[in-house]
Amino acid sequence: MRSSFAIFIFFFLLHQSSVWAELNPLLEKTLKYDAVKVERVLSVDTILISGEERIMLIGVDGPRPKQKAEVKRDAHGFIISDDDPTIPLDEEVVRAVKDMLEGKVVRLEFDVVRRNEDNVLLAYVYLPDGRMANLEILRQGYANLKLRSPNLKYADQFRSAYREARNDMRGLQGQW
Repeated sequence: MRSSFAIFIFFFLLHQSSVWAELNPLLEKTLKYDAVKVERVLSVDTILISGEERIMLIGVDGPRPKQKAEVKRDAHGFIISDDDPTIPLDEEVVRAVKDMLEGKVVRLEFDVVRRNEDNVLLAYVYLPDGRMANLEILRQGYANLKLRSPNLKYADQFRSAYREARNDMRGLQGQW
């Protein structure tokens, strides 16, 4: 009796974990990724969804947000500011992606490989209006193109969007 209860608990916990989803890819498809809230944008290509799970956007390689520099003070404790009043383009890009995704309820779609070597989910992220965020980020020039086999489901569309941003010199693509 006691051993059957322990086996039940073991399988229950295993079933609830993402490890089980890795062992059974069909289960991960059925997990509730149709309507998940983006809690935070960590970088142009990485988001945090409800449940504290990191998602990397497939096909996108963008700048990381800069860490805040320590505030300089004079001998009396007043802040010394020698900051340039212009906002660097990479910061503007991160802000634009935050506006696009943060707080939104999105749908995730997976490709052949669902997790990278760090066990982070790899996904195509769809906005509430049906547009794919990965594609929009490339089209606006907010990131560079980064295709990795075997996740090439939308490779042609990504290349086209990236080419469009380069030709129109949008965002980061206007800096070369």
